[in-house]
Amino acid sequence: MDRWKAIMAEGNNSYAKQSWLDAEQSYYQAVDIVESLWEEDIENIELLLAWIAGLHNLSTLFEQQGLECEALRYLAIPHQRVLKLVSKVSNDAPFHETLLRTAKVTLFPLLEFSQRNVICEGCLASLQINKEWLMTPKHQFH
Repeated sequence: MDRWKAIMAEGNNSYAKQSWLDAEQSYYQAVDIVESLWEEDIENIELLLAWIAGLHNLSTLFEQQGLECEALRYLAIPHQRVLKLVSKVSNDAPFHETLLRTAKVTLFPLLEFSQRNVICEGCLASLQINKEWLMTPKHQFH
């Protein structure tokens, strides 16, 4: 597992040096390793968060280069994946609550992105609905 951390750190170093292609390659490689590990241990929150972090790093990298569509894509992928997991896991499973907290980790960068960049009204409305749902106590509606 330490391998992906070292590769992610290489990506961060390359990003700091504005070596965009090297950063991109490192982030992709780290994400691939983490995803492989995570598929074998789907309830491992450290791997889930590492996977999200890698994709968010790619988003930041692309946004820095003015590639807003790519940046948005790498924010949306983890959010959609976490929401899909939330819908599959039983509400009373301990992992369910962890996934709900993780959905907030993926939602807020999308909301922040939408304040810096133009996104379609449908996507923005969907994000607002997700925000309201995640902020509702116990996720119950009356």
